[in-house]
Amino acid sequence: MRGAFLAAIIAGLVVGGAIAGYRLVTGDSESAPAASATPEAGSPRATAEAWAKAWTLGDTRALWELLTPAARQAFPFDIFNAEYDSFAVEVTLSQLVASVRSAQEDSASFAVHLATSYFGEFDYEVSLPLTKGSSGFQVAWEPSAIHPRLTPTARFKSDIQRPKRGAILDRKGEPLAITREVRMLGLNRSVVADRGFLSNRLIEFGFAADQVNGAFNSTAGLNQRVAVGPVADAKLEEATQLARIPGVLLYFETQRVHPLGPSAAHVVGYTRELTAEELAERRGQGYRIGDRVGAVGLEAFLEETLAGRVGAELRLAGPNGETIETIRSTAYVPGKDVATTLDAATLVTAQARLGARAGAAVTIDPRTNAVLALNSSPSFDPDAFERNDKTALDAITKAPNSPLANRATTGLYSPGSTFKLITGAAGLAFGGYTPSDRFECGSIWRGVDPPRKNWEGAQGMLTIAEGLMRSCNPVFYEIALKLYNDTDGALSEMARAFGLGKATGIVGLPEEDGLVPDAEWKRRTRNESWYPGDEVNIGIGQGDLLVTPIQLANAYSTFISGTLRAPVLLATETATPRGALPLTEPQFAHLRQGLALVAGQFGTASAAFWNAGYTGFAGKSGTAEDVGTQQHVLFVAYAPAAEPRALAAVVLDEGESGSVEAGPIARDIVLIAMK
Repeated sequence: MRGAFLAAIIAGLVVGGAIAGYRLVTGDSESAPAASATPEAGSPRATAEAWAKAWTLGDTRALWELLTPAARQAFPFDIFNAEYDSFAVEVTLSQLVASVRSAQEDSASFAVHLATSYFGEFDYEVSLPLTKGSSGFQVAWEPSAIHPRLTPTARFKSDIQRPKRGAILDRKGEPLAITREVRMLGLNRSVVADRGFLSNRLIEFGFAADQVNGAFNSTAGLNQRVAVGPVADAKLEEATQLARIPGVLLYFETQRVHPLGPSAAHVVGYTRELTAEELAERRGQGYRIGDRVGAVGLEAFLEETLAGRVGAELRLAGPNGETIETIRSTAYVPGKDVATTLDAATLVTAQARLGARAGAAVTIDPRTNAVLALNSSPSFDPDAFERNDKTALDAITKAPNSPLANRATTGLYSPGSTFKLITGAAGLAFGGYTPSDRFECGSIWRGVDPPRKNWEGAQGMLTIAEGLMRSCNPVFYEIALKLYNDTDGALSEMARAFGLGKATGIVGLPEEDGLVPDAEWKRRTRNESWYPGDEVNIGIGQGDLLVTPIQLANAYSTFISGTLRAPVLLATETATPRGALPLTEPQFAHLRQGLALVAGQFGTASAAFWNAGYTGFAGKSGTAEDVGTQQHVLFVAYAPAAEPRALAAVVLDEGESGSVEAGPIARDIVLIAMK
């Protein structure tokens, strides 16, 4: 460790010296006195100024030339230089500024300011004995010229512990993010004989042409190692053969890896390198160029826990290594693994079922409100960020449908007919309706002007549960109109009781609030009145109503448990109740019956469930109109219907039928989540 650090220290001294020189000139340093007139050549001041300048620049050869003959004999240059190198390494020096305090014929004193990588900043003073020689004053050097605590038998010693970033685990202990040694193929382009031949071999190996060209066209020096890409264990033998070609390198690199790739990208996130500004802000805390921090997702939210903290102790040690004094110390905190509620198999299944379609899926265990999976599509490879793969990153940022956007928590959608559960609940709780009441499900509903068509024509007289089964618009138009006439915003109130219109409170992920419109909102934002048409639009999940997929999943989990809770994402969390739904058990039972009928023999989703041989499911479909003729489709499914263990809310940005398109996806996700 010390050998590698020494090279960085020496380079840092040169750069730091230049900065320090600027500070001395401009006066931008607390330890630098005001500039004085040019001292007389050969005077004590001239020697002192030359010493301060050479020390600030890290020019040990110039320092050694200022020594008396006796000091040079006692400390040959190699030994003298090693003393300064050792000091720099042990204190983890990143910058030194020396300035003259005073200079007399017998001695000179200096103010020294140190900036270190691990121990913060130091200010101290040293004195140098001066002796008059034939050409001027010279320095009678001893180790105390570096620091007053140094003696021929006492030196600074440091101990550094750097933590390994902790893993992010799923509920069964499977890694979702882990730091490990990755086998890589790279290039030393300075010895490549035939770029065309080698490029073809690398592409035949399995690397993309853009990836290979990106490595060859790197702005790094020709003899610097540049990565082409990782090597899978199954391709090790082939990679070993490839590495025999001049210019091909096979090596290991410590890297953050996300084993599920795109399947967990939006929820787990990725890391990024610290910027120069961030490194400056963290100066003295042990951060180095190339160090990484969480950028988004749980990687960012759990940064402090995952990263731990560098431990550093600087002590004054005696000739046998014994501690004379501890100068400074920072406690070592190891990076810790974090267990989540996520399920790797469910994440992979959900992403695969979404496929190339834009949309999102959120899977929850309604018993605990634990999030089992949170997927957004299209997704991306988070390890492209870990590898700093510029070609891959450019493709991600330019890809259509915004793969970096997390639709599951920030996508805003009309809930469509999935909202009818809430309208039914409001009708039972606030509208005076009972489970035995029946509504006419006609082909046209004339409760407001203009009249509105029912999407599948007349279905006869239906209860609220049967209205859910057939997703009959007139049933829920009628309920919404009565709530408009008889209550003051009861439908919007019930929507908020289900958690809509406000962020769910899921930890670690940015999310949108969505929108539950009402009369006050419309007056405030549009200076308009709230009309019956506004209410009946809301009644079937249209109008200005907006939800996120995580809100939709949480709303149905709220219905199953009877209590609004924040979704749980970390294994150490417990879902805290935020309020109970204002429904009686008979009302709950009636609505549960309706959701079970949806997936039954006569429900709108029978093709995806009953007819396909899947029983014991419940749920609700939705098809919502967007701007123009585009529609998005939704489905929420859960099982077993009697005692649900998993529910999945699926939203597809474009589609024709929630039951036909989103329903099978939600079904398959729930089946995996229950295992």
